Amino acid sequence: LKSKYSGNPSASTVPSALSLSAFVGADMLKTISFSFALAVNILSAAADSDLQSNNILLIQVQSGLVLGSNDTYKTANEGKQNPPPRMIMQRGCTCSSTVMQYTRSLFDAIGEPLYNLQVKELLRPVHMDQNPWFQEGEDVATMLQRSLNATVEQGLGLLFNNFKVSQSDNMKAVNEVLISHGTRTVIVHRQNSLDTLICEVRDCFKGNHQPPRGYPVDLEGKPNDLCFLRRGADGGGVKTKAVMTLEHMMHHLAEAEAYAKRQQAMLKTVGFQDASVVTVEDLLAHEYSKSKLKTSYKAWMTLLRSLGITPKRRKVADFLKERIGTYSPPEPHTESVWNVDEVVDALKKNGKQELWRSVTEE
Repeated sequence: LKSKYSGNPSASTVPSALSLSAFVGADMLKTISFSFALAVNILSAAADSDLQSNNILLIQVQSGLVLGSNDTYKTANEGKQNPPPRMIMQRGCTCSSTVMQYTRSLFDAIGEPLYNLQVKELLRPVHMDQNPWFQEGEDVATMLQRSLNATVEQGLGLLFNNFKVSQSDNMKAVNEVLISHGTRTVIVHRQNSLDTLICEVRDCFKGNHQPPRGYPVDLEGKPNDLCFLRRGADGGGVKTKAVMTLEHMMHHLAEAEAYAKRQQAMLKTVGFQDASVVTVEDLLAHEYSKSKLKTSYKAWMTLLRSLGITPKRRKVADFLKERIGTYSPPEPHTESVWNVDEVVDALKKNGKQELWRSVTEE
C-alpha cells in the first residue's frame, strides 16, 4: 500500500491510517456490512497483490472493523483486540497439568476468556484424537491455523502446553503459524531436577534413545508396572517408589536442569518474542505455606506478563489467597526413592546434595 499509493515507498508522509472509502466509495460503505475477510479481499485486490500480511498498515474501516498486523482484528466499538495464542513451555513430570489447570482458572478470575480446550498439548500428534480441529491426513500446521481461526472468530484466547520448540523441518511450518499470530510464551520448569527424574522413573518414562533412568517398584522392592496409572493408585493404597540407575543419574539431572535455558534460547533463535522463566516451586508454594504467598504472587505476575497480560494486582492476589493451604507440602525423598543410600552418596560426590529433601518442606 505504501509503494502503490504514496508514490514513494520510503516517504515519511505516508498516513498511519487509510479510510476504506477511498477504495470503494462512501455510498457503498453505507449499504454493505463488511466482514473481516471481505475487507482483506478488497484491499488485496486494490493493491494488486502488493499487500504483505506482516507489513499491513493500520486501516480504519468505517463499518467498525479495525485491521492490524499478525492477522488479528478488533471491533472499534469494543476497543479490545483479540488475544494472541498463549503457549506454556513445560516438560513432563514438572506439574504441567496442575500449572495448566491453575492458569486457566486464573485467566477466568481476571477476565481473560479462553476456549475450553480439552487437551493441553495441542501440538502433539499422540493427542490428535482429542483435538476438535484435527482432520485425518492433514499436518499439524494446518490444524493449528484452523484452531487459531476458530478461536479468533469466537473472540476467545487459546492456551496450550508445548514440550519444546525446534528448528526441525517438520516444525518449521508450525513455528511460522505461531509467530505470525503473535504467540506469547512462558517457560515453566521444576527447580529440583531430582523431583523430575524420580517422577519420570515412577511413570516409566524412557525417552527416545536415552540411557535408562531406573525402574519403579512397590514398597517391597518388587517391580511395579503401574507406570503413569500409579498417580491415581497412590491415593488408593498402592505406593510406587523409584529405583534410580546411578550410572546415568547425573546425566539426566543435568539434562533436566538445562531445559529452561535451552528452550529460552531456541525460542529466540526461531523468532518468538522473549519468554520469561518461572519455577513450579514458586508458582505453587502458597498452596502449602501462607508465608510464601508473596513468592507465588511474583511468579504468577511474571507468568502473566510473559503471556502478554497485565492484570489488576488485587485480582491475582485474591485468587492466590483463596488457595492457601489447599495442598500438602513436598514429601521427603525417602518416600519416593527405593535405593536411598546410593542416591544420597552419588549426589554428595557430585556436589548435588542440595537436591535431596530429607524432611517435609514447610
